[in-house]
Amino acid sequence: MAALKLLRQDATGVSYADLADPNMTVRFRNAAATKSLNGVPVQNFTTEVIYNDDNAVVVAGVNAQDAVSVRLRVSATKESAVRVKNILLSMAAQVDDWADEGVFVGFQPTSVPVIL
Repeated sequence: MAALKLLRQDATGVSYADLADPNMTVRFRNAAATKSLNGVPVQNFTTEVIYNDDNAVVVAGVNAQDAVSVRLRVSATKESAVRVKNILLSMAAQVDDWADEGVFVGFQPTSVPVIL
């Protein structure tokens, strides 16, 4: 496990990188826009957490670097923060099972999603 360091900060978010492996980055991207809920204007926040890393692999006996990207995107108002948290916790509780089932390499999940 590596503790990442702040790499850059800009108008849309912040990026962190591993000093020992600068290809390992995590970006927090934020945006806000007004939307209407039953005629009431509210701020909607879109947040993306983007993990990028180069992973050494061997394909047909040839060494290669696979550019891996894992993204989480959330869009909601602050009034829905508790619901968003519960959905994220539900998702996190099942990621290990889905990975074991091959979901992230093209297979259909056998574990049905469970929502808190």
